[in-house]
Parts: sequence; C-alpha cells; structure tokens
Amino acid sequence: MGTLIKFELKKILGNRAGMVACALLLAMLVAVSAMAVGVRDYDTGEYVQGIRAQQALRAQAERHAGTLTDERVAADAAVYDRAVALWEQQPELADLGGWEVADDAAITLGLDFWRETGAILTDDYYTEVVGTLDSTNPRATSLREGARARVDGALSQGLWGYHPYTEAEKAYWRSLEDGIAWPLEYGYDHGWDNVFAWKGFSGLAVVAICIALSGVFAGEYRDRTAAIVLPTRRGKRALPVAKVAASFIFTTAYWLLVAGLVIGTRVMLYGADGWNLPLQVSTGMDNPYPLTVGQAVLLSYGLGYLVALGTAAFALIISSRVRTTLPVAAITMSVVFLGVIGLFAKPLIKLAMLTPFTGLSYAYDVMASYAVGPFVADLPTVLVLLYGVMLVVLTPLAVRAFKRHQV
Repeated sequence: MGTLIKFELKKILGNRAGMVACALLLAMLVAVSAMAVGVRDYDTGEYVQGIRAQQALRAQAERHAGTLTDERVAADAAVYDRAVALWEQQPELADLGGWEVADDAAITLGLDFWRETGAILTDDYYTEVVGTLDSTNPRATSLREGARARVDGALSQGLWGYHPYTEAEKAYWRSLEDGIAWPLEYGYDHGWDNVFAWKGFSGLAVVAICIALSGVFAGEYRDRTAAIVLPTRRGKRALPVAKVAASFIFTTAYWLLVAGLVIGTRVMLYGADGWNLPLQVSTGMDNPYPLTVGQAVLLSYGLGYLVALGTAAFALIISSRVRTTLPVAAITMSVVFLGVIGLFAKPLIKLAMLTPFTGLSYAYDVMASYAVGPFVADLPTVLVLLYGVMLVVLTPLAVRAFKRHQV
C-alpha cells in the first residue's frame, strides 16, 4: 500500500497544470506579502513605508494599550471631540478626508496641529471607540452599551440589509455577544490581525488543489490505463484507496504550506504580539464572537483545512465520473468564483457564503446564520457540517465509481 501511495503522489506531482496553479498561488501570496505598507508617523508627521511603517503602526497601537475602562474611554472620546472642534475651526480643511487630512495638516499647518487633529481623526482606535459610543443617542457611557447597540442595529437591518433575522437568530447572536469579557484589553496585534484578515485566501488553495487532483481518476480513463489496472488483483481494492490517501496527503501538505506561508510571513513582518487580545480589537466592537484573536485564527485555519479536504473529495467524485481532467478543474473553479460573484446578488448571499473562498472570508467576521425553526447555526458551524459531510460521503462514492468503471 505504501508503494502505491508513493506512486500516486508522484502522479499528482506530475500534473503540470496542477503544479503550475499551485506555484502561481504561492507566488501571489509572496508577492502580496512583499508589498510595502505606508502610514504617517505620529512623531515626525512623515509618510513612511516598509520597516519604518511597521514601527509606526506598533508605536500607534502601544500608545493606546491597556484596559478600555469606562473612564478611559470617556477621556479618549473627549480627545476626539476636541480634535473635531479644532479641525472645524479651519474652514479650508472642511472637505478633506482620509490621508488628505494627514497630509495637509502635517505639512501646511504644522506637526503640532496635525497631532491634535488629523492624527486623531484618522486613527482607527479613536474612530472605532467613538463610533461605538455614538451608536446610541445620547452617546453611550460604555463600550459594552455601544457594542450591544451596534449588534442590535445590525440585527434589525438584516444580513447586509437584505436577509432578515428570525427571533431565534437574534437571540443566538445576543447570547454570543453576552459572552464577551468586558472591559476589553487593547494593544498591538497587527501580525495576527493580518493573518485573520487573510484567512479567505487559504480558500483559494482549494482551487489549486482541485486542479492538481483532477487527474487522479480521470487520468486513468483519459490515458486508457484503467483497462490495464482495474482487472488486476489490487486494481479494485488497494489502488482506489491509495489514490484517495495520496490525494488527502497532497491536500494536507499543500494547505499547510499555504497557511504556513500566510502566517509565517505576517508574523515575521509584523510580530507575534496580541495573540490573547479580544477579537473585537481586530475586527470591530460589533463582532459578537467571544474569542481572542489567537482563538479566531486557530478556528479559521482549522476550518480552512476541513474545507480543503471536503472540496478535494468533491474534486475526486467528479474525477471518478468524467473521462477527461478539464471538467474537474472547470467545475471546482466555477463553484469558487461563482461564490464571489454571488455576493453581488443579495438573494444569493447566504448561498454564496457556503463556497470555499467566500465562506472562509466571512467566517467569524459577519453575523451570518442559518435557521430552521428554533434551531440556529452560524456560518462556521454550517461550513463544518457541509464540508464534513462532503468529505465523509463523497470519498467512498468516488472509490466506488472507480471500481465500477467499465473497461
């Protein structure tokens, strides 16, 4: 059996189209990782990139590090309000926004003025904190009150303003939000925040994997070797199992390579700080998941691995039933990319979120849930069930289809 598995692995690695797809995805991940990040340095007012930008990001987050108590948040809100008032005293700047605020204030009005205004108005910390407090009228006195108001507001609007939540779904998300430990701890987590933001790209790995696995069964039909191997003593017993084992070994190895590249490069570039910070620091106060950033990363990438295995099983069942490799790649790629397109058609949003790339992109990030009467499951849970069933059911069906192939 071991020899057969090694032989099947060599055949998978010999699939040129599959290896090109795998290599291109890895090259894309490396290229994007190497892109320079640019920010404005608070101390100098200069626009910096590369290592200096990372240092500026760290310094900015560390200035706000600590427990977000009600007293501290109220003081920070007062700082933000003062910045708004000072900015409004300069009518010529009223229409500026984003980096224009920072550029103009730092360069033409002086560094001190920029620190008191533009540096605060464009600081994600202040905009998130004050925006959360302003979710109620009058302004909330605590982040917890503001966060609950943001969650309630999202629940009243429905998923992206289209799919209304049932009462059972609303109760589900509120119970999750109740599990968050307040007050939150704030700090630098840019490395893990970036890893979490990139979780959807591990879903692109399934496209490359499916192309690589396209010839596992179909290649035998195309090359007419099935007529030779299937009548042999081990052709209908050991060989199909070896093909499946080799496919899952390759899937595991490649997915770990992609995940390791995403995680390794970002931790190396941005540092490993912030693993234990609450997820709300990374994704926003309206995220109801009571998780740390580290827990969310582990759950997301564990989910990504299961999705990769389930999609690999989907590719194998197609490969076992078609005579050429092209339909395998075409069908699996269509499912992945139609999932992205489906986001633009509001009635199809929930369906689109069940596809690999889209589902992993929004897992633990969006209040997407599926209800059947009183039973409610969030997006990650549904993905676990869907791709777990695909793995368990489609794998033996692919083996059975190959065994029954007529030669």
